[in-house]
Amino acid sequence: MSRFTAEDLAVIIPTRGRWSILAKTLEGLARQTVTGFEIVVVVDGADDNGTVPALPGVRVIVQPHRGPAIARNVGVRAASVPLILLLGDDMLPVPTLIERHLDAHNREPEQHVAVLGQAVWHPDVRQDRLARWMDWDDVQFQYRLIKTDDAGFGRFYSSNVSIKREFFLGIGGFDEDFTIYYEDIDCGWRLNDHGLRLRYEPEALTDHLHRYDWPSIERRFAGIAKGERLMMRKHPEFEPWYSNIIRATRSEPRASLAWPLLVDWLPESAGRVRHWLERRAHVAYYQALAPAFLQSWHADQSLDELRIHLGPAFDEQALWQHHDLVEREDAAATDDLSFYRTSRAYLYDLTAFAMWDTKVPYREALRRSVPPGSRLLDYGCGIGSDGLWFLDDGYEVSFADFDNPSVEYLRWRLERRGLSAPVYDIEGELPTGFDAVYAFDVIEHVDDPWAFLGRLEDLADIVAVNFLEPDEADTHLHKPLPVDQLLDHAANMDLRFYRRYHARSHLVIYGTTRGGLRAQLRSRARRALGPYVRPLSLADLDRVERLRRQLRRSR
Repeated sequence: MSRFTAEDLAVIIPTRGRWSILAKTLEGLARQTVTGFEIVVVVDGADDNGTVPALPGVRVIVQPHRGPAIARNVGVRAASVPLILLLGDDMLPVPTLIERHLDAHNREPEQHVAVLGQAVWHPDVRQDRLARWMDWDDVQFQYRLIKTDDAGFGRFYSSNVSIKREFFLGIGGFDEDFTIYYEDIDCGWRLNDHGLRLRYEPEALTDHLHRYDWPSIERRFAGIAKGERLMMRKHPEFEPWYSNIIRATRSEPRASLAWPLLVDWLPESAGRVRHWLERRAHVAYYQALAPAFLQSWHADQSLDELRIHLGPAFDEQALWQHHDLVEREDAAATDDLSFYRTSRAYLYDLTAFAMWDTKVPYREALRRSVPPGSRLLDYGCGIGSDGLWFLDDGYEVSFADFDNPSVEYLRWRLERRGLSAPVYDIEGELPTGFDAVYAFDVIEHVDDPWAFLGRLEDLADIVAVNFLEPDEADTHLHKPLPVDQLLDHAANMDLRFYRRYHARSHLVIYGTTRGGLRAQLRSRARRALGPYVRPLSLADLDRVERLRRQLRRSR
């Protein structure tokens, strides 16, 4: 068999809106030690004005925005050479990148052999705290765990990997159900079923020019949650790696934010002490990521369940358009909530609302106030999304609401998940003695908020509830609340927590037994300072670091 040359290889690069970084990647390809290879750039959705900058010497394909998996497939199918190199648009190649990939394939020209190159942080970002964490904690790539030249199919990283085109297309390329995240791991999984051997070539090197901030890390892990759930559906034997880490670290005592700072001050040569700090920083990082990850996980699960429950009648487009329709119908409903009690269509609205992140801080605040294992009552539960979240988090949860289609659906969800939890009719007698009762986004729908609070206080030792300030846009949906007086009432009890979220939502968590003088002083202080004081977070540390970088550049 003849040797592979540069003319036998095509570089496939999907891109979307990162023209300046892509230009640097293309400059790196122009400086390669070998020439003659093809470059195919697949633009996954043009800019708002529909323009694509000129890319001399590059074959450009523009597709509607559908994700990198489809973009890579389009690029591979457009090429006609035997070798393809999948490259990220933010991977700046060293001059020998193509040469090293070709050498590796010439050593093993068999169809089922692929080659994994290495990615290291670009000098512009490698000193960033988040970049260092992603390296020592193996968050994005796991190169340091590769001990031989066999990388293992789980490291089929599509940012710098080459493969025989015929072998790749033989398994159908990337599964286009994966819009982002895990499309490459799924592809490696299926290639492995057909005999893949993934060789690691660390000298096939790229500089990864991607600066992360904390919001982008949270978005990344929200996407990973959806990717892992799709992998579980596609491959029942798949173990969700990040989900397991999130749940394991979440069960540990709350880690201090000091650990992510301290670990960066200690060199890797510090041995056991460094390892000890890394372990604690690992827990702190993943505990901070848990809310975004788990919200995305449960949102995806909620969508799956509604799709299965409604069967052929399910309309995903209606899910996102339905909120306005429900508001119009609800505005015309009678005062006895007949629409809520009788409409199956309301399942769309409640599912869409559960998929938003509105109640993430509410649940996290209650979790900090009442530990897992406690008995909770989800009062006004609807389809039970919050209670199911708490059940998954290790709580003992009961549900209460009107007898309606939403509760019927909740019972179906419990049965489908193999869970056993009481579901009570809110108009009947309810058991008491719960550790906490919560009612999120409920009190603004009742006629008498004071009677509502009184009933909650009879049911549990701790009440968690949020008060919405009036909004002229939704007066037909939400009854105006005397927010200041309600906050005073919580402060007169035993106010454990108070924060203001989403501009007009006041979340309080309070004990139902009036405390002594010291407790009253704490309650009053929390009432006064709650909207203005919050604990430090990793997002704050990230903002401080960005400010430090800006100051350093300005000198």
